This record gives sequence, structure tokens and C-alpha cells, in this order.
Amino acid sequence: MRTKKRSKVKLTAAILGALVLLNAVVMLALTRSTSSLPSKSSVAGLVVPPEVESIAAGQTDPDEYLDLKQSSASPVTEGQVKQAQAQAADVPAAAGGIAWQQLGPYNVGGRVVDVQADKLAANGVYAAVSGGGVWHSADAGVNWNPVWPNDQTQTMGALAQDANGTLWAGTGEANPPGGGLTYFGDGVYKSTDQGAHWTNVGLRESASIGRIAIDPSNPDKVFAAAAGNVSRSAAQRGLYRTEDGGKSWQLVLAPTTPTTGAIDVAINPTNPQIVYAALWDHTRNNGARVYGGVGSGLFRSKDGGDTWERLQNIVDPLPAYDTAQSGLKQDASLGRIGVTIAPSDPNRVYVVTGSPYGPDKGFYYSDDGGDSFHVGGRAYQTSSGYQWWFGRLWVDPLDKNHLFNADVNLRTSTNGGQTWTAVSGPHSDQHAMDWDPHQPGRVYLGNDGGMYRSDTNGVGAGTWIKASNQPWNQSYHLAVSQQDSQRLATGLQDNGSVRSWTAAAPSPTDPALTNWNSYGGGDGHWNVIDPVDQSYYYECFQPSPPRHSCGGFHDTATGTTNLTISNNGWPANQRWTTDTPIVVDPNNDAVIYLGGTVLGRSANRGGAFTMISPADDANSLPGPVPADENDLGPFYANEYATITSIAPAKSATTVPYAQTLYVGTDTGRVWKTTDAGAHWTRLTGVPERWVNAIVVDPADENHVYAAFSGYREGSDAANVYESHDGGATWANISQNLPNGPVEMITYDAAHDVLYAATDVGVFDRKDGDSAWYKISVGLPNVPVLDVKLSGDGKYVFAATFGRSVWKLPLSVDATDGGGTGGSVPATLALTVGGSASFGAFQPGVEKDYTASTTANVISSAGDATLSVSDPGHLTNGTFALPSPLSVDLSKSTWDAPVSNDPVTVTFKQHIGATDPLRTGNYSKTLTFTLSTTNP
Repeated sequence: MRTKKRSKVKLTAAILGALVLLNAVVMLALTRSTSSLPSKSSVAGLVVPPEVESIAAGQTDPDEYLDLKQSSASPVTEGQVKQAQAQAADVPAAAGGIAWQQLGPYNVGGRVVDVQADKLAANGVYAAVSGGGVWHSADAGVNWNPVWPNDQTQTMGALAQDANGTLWAGTGEANPPGGGLTYFGDGVYKSTDQGAHWTNVGLRESASIGRIAIDPSNPDKVFAAAAGNVSRSAAQRGLYRTEDGGKSWQLVLAPTTPTTGAIDVAINPTNPQIVYAALWDHTRNNGARVYGGVGSGLFRSKDGGDTWERLQNIVDPLPAYDTAQSGLKQDASLGRIGVTIAPSDPNRVYVVTGSPYGPDKGFYYSDDGGDSFHVGGRAYQTSSGYQWWFGRLWVDPLDKNHLFNADVNLRTSTNGGQTWTAVSGPHSDQHAMDWDPHQPGRVYLGNDGGMYRSDTNGVGAGTWIKASNQPWNQSYHLAVSQQDSQRLATGLQDNGSVRSWTAAAPSPTDPALTNWNSYGGGDGHWNVIDPVDQSYYYECFQPSPPRHSCGGFHDTATGTTNLTISNNGWPANQRWTTDTPIVVDPNNDAVIYLGGTVLGRSANRGGAFTMISPADDANSLPGPVPADENDLGPFYANEYATITSIAPAKSATTVPYAQTLYVGTDTGRVWKTTDAGAHWTRLTGVPERWVNAIVVDPADENHVYAAFSGYREGSDAANVYESHDGGATWANISQNLPNGPVEMITYDAAHDVLYAATDVGVFDRKDGDSAWYKISVGLPNVPVLDVKLSGDGKYVFAATFGRSVWKLPLSVDATDGGGTGGSVPATLALTVGGSASFGAFQPGVEKDYTASTTANVISSAGDATLSVSDPGHLTNGTFALPSPLSVDLSKSTWDAPVSNDPVTVTFKQHIGATDPLRTGNYSKTLTFTLSTTNP
């Protein structure tokens, strides 16, 4: 394997004098046994005429350096958000020859948002995974392989295939979150080779795509339902159409409010001039979800999308559960709408609607193509309240009266929707379905549990078979045993909590590490393994209302014992976030903390709690719920204005529990107590943003880090702060972190390194460094929600929202026959710096100008090679010097490890007597690469 380290050098020259700036991006070893920092050096000369001397030594080029948004309290644009991925790619890498390894779980599965049975190949099927990219199975859904590039956004919304096999994928999930998360994307992609290669074909500002529909008579004519971002007003919302295969797009059905987007589209299979589309008005902030509004509506076009009419003619009395009695008419009560056409009879159109706060609003069918609608039976379970999470209907291609409705449980009807029954077997929360065109009766289903297949048309008990190998999950939090780095637990979206071991088989190698075991239900969130005794562990999860539950477990020789987390003693008006934090005290592992509106401490592993923060709302740590962030729905009320991060400090003396604690809230407050909760002080000097994480140096309770997120408020600035005086003052250390929420931070005290899990990868920073370094080699471009370290410091682990759990080795051990040992970091480091000068260029005089600097090489590899990219020509706008720049290296190869080996870098520039020289600054960026074939 060949590994590389690159440094970029930016050269600029000013005519009639020369100015060369060298900006070196430095690479360093993961273990941080040594540290190297990005450096700048300049080659300067007089500038003639003097007015061009405005360029300053050290000035950066916006095309090469990050557009930082440090602790910005203002929303950033969608374009800036998408730049975060490019910015992350430019952050210097921190490892050579070491890559992330996926650990699983493979046997659980995660949310599939769309399914496409392969139109060309029997047994072929594609799945679009929330946060996991596109996957393909060649054996009817048994095994899966990714067909989506790791370096592209992994957040998917829609998938479609034309009759020729061309795939279209919409990025950004259009199912808005309840108590969980969804992420947006960067437009529509197209593949003409079964997913081997993908090209972005536009709608980069759409944020999320709800559906893609392809004209069956013209594969270049495609409709995309752009839903927008639920937390901000995206630039591209509504129904878009391309008629040239994605080269250009037209907005053919525009929204009427800034919070409205398109969510569904369906084309008549026999007359593709008839198109149906649904618009959906929906928005959310930190605490409130309003998933309906006056912008919602059902529309039809009879001319291929050129003109549209609203469909709302319901000829029957409206169902009683439509409390507004407004049907499909424009009304604030109209929420998500799903529309589908019966392939065997395109005049049969089915529609399902919801209300803003969850309950369904109506189910309708038409036998005249939408001119009029009749009221059918109630498609949803009466107890269900999540229609905004579903909004999908699917019709049997051979039987117009056989259809399925997405709900918590899959629902089916065999009489055109007059009556409905629940289907047993599949996992909960249905999102996608497609029939296999090669195998009659074979139908695929995607839900929050992954992929299922039925070979009996979905009819009959036990008909649905779950795929056994699904390497994708949406993971929220991760726990790593400090005694055994293979003993892991994680909380999964709608798949409970899972662990890599069982009580009967405590070694994670039996069963295999990739096959994890369930030990909790609902939506798994916080998982914690006792840092002293790994036989104790805890989880918090989101069940059905109420949205909070926590439990403890103890593995013994005879099995697992459940530990009750007491509900006694908590205030009656306690609010709990779905992501309730649970933390073990570093001074006493029998002490745990839980936080809602109030912080509770238990001295007996959750058997009883003492409240250690004010219970009255006005004086509580989170404070009261802001009026505009109070959720009015029946399912997610009382979940905002809560504690989100708890950080007890390790005391220097023996104490029964932490005396100093730091607490963060979703309302952007940071608090501190130094007397175990008797008194609290609110800390200032940090952003008033959702507090994602606080960590305390175990050797110094006054050394603390905090990470903040403005994601739900429309801000994507990275916010990491550090204090050395217990929070009296703070320093913003976000530095070159790309735009994107920092979801979690972890501190390696032994090496003084801070790790950050972000929406665009994992980064680390040694204390005092002026930059962060990306450690995401081999890790897909997926949101990372948690990062943890093994107890021996050899591994860092990442929990991703879509691609499961990953592990990265941090060092290579070396021992000799004498029985002593040491750790040799896998190091490949290059710095370029120093000062040099070309002097002044003189027009009309032939001369060779020279300048030099030095490079420094550190390599623990068996060999190393230093090279430089083609220098090309120095340029000044559209003008280029006629003669190319040349670069000479005094040394370029090594056949053994080296430390701080200097290399002289000499630059030569020839100026001819007749060379035209334009007044101004000439520049060129060079890339120096240090590589090895034997790391």
C-alpha cells in the first residue's frame, strides 16, 4: 500500500518586484508523540509600482484555505454548508498507512428511505439508506454492497431507475425528525453504469429530495420533489423538471411560502403528460415542530408539468378524524400528502394526508384521475401519530385494489382501501417498497429496520424475510469498555441499544464482533459502560410516549440482571429530551447522573436519586421553554429546555462523588457547581447554542472543553471552546474546523489531544496547536455523532449516523527480545518553511531569478519519496509568465526512517528580455508530496 502526505506551497510574485508566500499545510502522526504545526514563510522583495504592495506576508488565498465561521450566531447559507465537505477535505490529514475499520453491527440494519428493484437484472435491487448512501444486492436482498462513493454525502432521500438502467438519486432525507435526526444533501446524482460512477446533475441547493419520477416514454425527462431544509429556507424548493437528462432544471411547481417544498410526485404510466405532485409546508426549530400549513396541497398537470391545477374535490363527507373538516383544501391543518397511481388502472389515484402535529387527516381514492375523490377507510392505526414520518402508499402493479400504507406497522388493504389490517413481521416505521419486474409476487420493503423481501406479494404470515447482512445503522451514542476495547455498545435509531457481547459469551469475539446483540428497545440513545467494572452498563432510549426511559444492566455468571433506574423523586413537571444523558461519576462508579429539567444524582446505580439543581422552571438550569419553541403536538411536547450534557470532574482528593460539575443545556446555557450542586454559577463567554458536549481534564478540574451546535437554528458554524480557569474565561479553538455541528468531543489526557466528532468527519487537535487535523482516512463522508477512546489509548472509535461503528488504530507497538517495549507512531510528516527572495523582476532585462527555502522530513516508514507537482507558470489573473517556474530538491528519496532531515528547495524563474510583464501579483500553488510504499 502506498501512503502519502502532502503540503501545499503558494508562490506569488509581484511585478516589478517579487513576493513569494509559502504556506505549508503540515501532516503529522496520529499518536501525537511529536507535533508539527502549519507554518507560513515568505519570500519578499520590493514591489514596483508601490501601490501593488497591498499584498501582505501571510495573506491566504480563499481558494486554498478554509472559510471559517467561528462561533457565528448568524445563519450561514446553504452554499456555505455544502462548502464544509470541501473544507474538510482541505484540512490536513493526520495519518499515513492507517485507516478506519468498520465494526458493524451488520445484523441489525437501519433506515432505508427508498427502494428500487433492478429493471435490468433478475434478483437485483437497490436501497437508498438514510446517512448510508446507495447499496446494491445481486441475490434478492440477502447480501449488500455499497455503490455510492465514500467521499460524497451519504444522506439519501430518493432513488429511481429508468428502463435503460440509468439510476437517479436524490440526496438529503425528506422525512423530518421527531425525536431523532435527519440530514440534508447536495442535490441530484445520476449513474449510467449501475452505480459504479455518479455525477451530480444539479439542484445543489435543494437540501432534501422527497421523490424522483422518470417519464416512462422519455428517460431524459425527470421530476424531482425538492422538499428543502426543515430548519431553514432553502434556495431550491418545489417540483423541478429536467428534459435534457439533468443538464438543466426548471421549477415547474413553485411553493407559496418559504417553508414549503415538494414531497411527492407520480406520473401516469400510460399517459405521462399527466403528473401528480404534493407540496408540503413544514418547519421546525429547537423545540417546536409544525409539520403542516397553508402551503400544503395536491396538484395535477395534464401537459407534462407546464401548468398545474389544485385537486381538492372530495364528494363524500369528510372523516370525523379530520378535525378541521377541510380535506384537501388550503388550510393550516393540512400536513404531509402522499399520492400514488395504480399501474393496472391509471385512473385509480390514492391519496393519504396528515395533520401538522402527527395524526392522519384522511385517505382518499379517485377513479377519474383526480377530478373527484371518495373517502376510504382509515389507513392509519388510530393510535398512530407520525404521519409526517411516512406519507407513502404503494399499489400492487397487477391489482389496483391491493395496496400498502406506510405506518409504524405496515398496513395493507385488498379492497381498494375500504378496510385496512396491520401486517405482522417487518420492523416498524415503513418508508419504501417496490415490486420485482422479473419475479411475479416478489416485493421489497424498506423501513427503519432495513431491508425485507416477500415472495408472496406481501400476503400471509411470515411472508417477510429480513436481509441478514446490512452494514448500515444510524448510531447516536457509543460506549467503549475501558478494560476490553472490543466490548462496545451503541444506541441506534429505532433499533434500540445493541452490544458486541452477551452475558453468556462475554468475549466479543464469540459471537463475531460484526454481529451485535440487542439489549434495549425504542430509539437507542446514550450508552455507558462502567469505566471501572465493565459488567455494569446503562442505556437511555426513546420509547413511545413518554419519550424518555433509562435502564441499567449487570452481567453475572448466571446471566444479565436488570437495574431499575428510579422515577421516584423527580419533579412532576420534569421535561426530558429524547437524547437524555446518563453519566458515571469518575470518583465513584456507583454514582450516576441523569438530566432533564433537573439534574439528578444516584449513589446506588440508579436505585434512588437526589435532585441537585433547582426544580422550579424559572430557576432551572435550562430555564423556561421559549414561546416560539414550545411544541404544541401531543407526541413531542415537553422535550425542549432540558439538560443535554453532564460533566462531573475528577477530584484531587477522595470524595463520595464529584464536587465540581459542569452542565450544558439545549437552551445554550453552561453551568458549574463546586459544592456538588448546592450552588450553581452560570458561565458566560460561550455561544448560546445547544450544548452538545462538555469534557473535563481528569487531572485538572479547571481545564474544560465545550462543543455547541446551532443546527436546528439554521447555523452550521463549528463551535469548540476551551477554558483553563474553570469557565471564567473561554477561548474559541474552532480554528480550521469546517462548517458543521460538532456533535461530540473526547479528551485524551495522556497525550493531551482533543477529538471532535462532526457532521463531516473526525478531527483531532493537540492542546496548544493552531489547527485541527482530519483523521478520516477510509471513513465515509457521513455524520459522526460520537467519538470514544479505548482505555489503553490504542484506538479511537466513531459512531456514524448511517454507516455503523468504526475503529481506528492510533499506534503500532514494537517490542524486543529483552522484554521491554515502546510505541512507535506511524509517522509521515512534512513541513515547508523558511524565508527566501526572488528580488525585483526587471522588465526588458533577461535574467534568472532564484529563491530557496527548506523542507523538513520526518518518517518512520521503510522508505519515503518527496516530490513536487508540475510547477507550471506563475500567473497574474489571466496573464502568465512565458517561462515556467522550476523547482529543485536537494534530496528526494530515503530508504530508511529519518527524523528532521532538512531538504533545500530551490525555485528558479527565468525572465526574458522581451517577456511582457503585467503590473500586479503573480502566484502559483504547488503541492509537495511525501509518500511511502512501506509504512
